[in-house]
Amino acid sequence: MFHKAKHRQPEATATSVAAADTGRAPPLAMPATRPSVSVIGSHTRVQGDIDAGEDLTLEGHVRGTITCKQNTVTLGNSGRIFGDVYAHTLHVSGEVEGNLVASHRATIHKGAIVRGTIVTPCLMLEDGSTFHGNIDMDPESDLLKSAFGELADSRQALSSSGDGSDTTVVDADEAHPALTQEGDARQAEGST
Repeated sequence: MFHKAKHRQPEATATSVAAADTGRAPPLAMPATRPSVSVIGSHTRVQGDIDAGEDLTLEGHVRGTITCKQNTVTLGNSGRIFGDVYAHTLHVSGEVEGNLVASHRATIHKGAIVRGTIVTPCLMLEDGSTFHGNIDMDPESDLLKSAFGELADSRQALSSSGDGSDTTVVDADEAHPALTQEGDARQAEGST
């Protein structure tokens, strides 16, 4: 009734036969649900714009605009960005000089240094982080709408069906020059 012999799965037999026929090892299967992530290492410097269609982790230095509108940008402790960042979600632990625009959420972790403007409907500044600049948490912000287009409009429809709580806009003493120039250009276009 019971046998002590182990039964092999048909798939395992087929794989080993295929490997024997080709003389090569079978390819490793990657899980289909694992999201892909691009990494810029701590010994890498990038000068130029980055347009990522997947999550992006930065440990090196980047001078330029980073666009990752539907994914997450993570700036590690040793990472530095000199330029603007457009992302769905931002996690900042390093140093940034420029605008951070997140359509969903931005988190400035302990030890981070940010100089510029943060535009996002949800912001977390951890104790021990340093920030100098402006914060705009209005989900109907012109900059969010122009940067994310349909994404901002769909979020606005979702938030209007919520509990009706107000959003908060916090401004520091000085405006970031790049944002002020963009705003002035949009106002000039609207008045013509």
